[in-house]
Amino acid sequence: MVAEAVQRARDLSTQSEAEGFHQLRVAVRKLRALYWAYSPYLGEEATAHATEEFKRLAALAGGTRDWDIAGDLLKSAQASRASIALLVAAAREKRAQAVVHSQTMIKSDDVEAFLNDVLLRAQATLQSRCNDLPIQAFAEARVRLAQRALRKRSRRATRSEAAHEENLHDVRKAGKKLRYLLEFFQPFIKGAHGRTIKELTSVQNKLGQFNDIAASETLIRSASFNEVPPEVVQESLQWLEKQKCRRMRAASRRVRTIAS
Repeated sequence: MVAEAVQRARDLSTQSEAEGFHQLRVAVRKLRALYWAYSPYLGEEATAHATEEFKRLAALAGGTRDWDIAGDLLKSAQASRASIALLVAAAREKRAQAVVHSQTMIKSDDVEAFLNDVLLRAQATLQSRCNDLPIQAFAEARVRLAQRALRKRSRRATRSEAAHEENLHDVRKAGKKLRYLLEFFQPFIKGAHGRTIKELTSVQNKLGQFNDIAASETLIRSASFNEVPPEVVQESLQWLEKQKCRRMRAASRRVRTIAS
């Protein structure tokens, strides 16, 4: 998994394909989940430090990825609102700027050295503390903890009206963590978990569609578009708001299925 993240970062130092940025962010999120799983043995300080670095690396990839998503959504809006073409072009330029920033930071931060150092430190710590660790019992305990966290966040999201977006985002993160853990530990834990993974993936897709809209709305609100008339930006935000409400309802319905 570290090797995958290293290769993704290495590729992105010279390439700018949308999928590459997405896959780097996914690889880093999986590392965060794995680090969380072993955090009782890695230690609180080491886990916190690595987690912050993983978040920072994911954010480097995320800047470009976010503009990819926003650009695709604006193209959909353009089909019925021709004036948004100006904003589509501006988003494309923002994406190009984000690529340059991401590539510069990935090169200057020596991401490969950081990831390899994280791996070596984790291996050394786990070898000294976990040689006799009963992997099945450990894996099942961590999965149960992740399941409880997901259920708790799902129930909170279905009960609460205030801060609903934030609650759905918490469900999405908890669901991803559980899915990654099931994928990691599937060979070591009892029972067939393919169906659960499939269900989690389905829920994540709905939550992801909502998150794409919400994140794009925030991104466009916070950006400056000197060459785009304010009324065009406002028109796009109104379209995104309508889409966000629709996708929020769909995501909430799926969350209720895992809250019960």
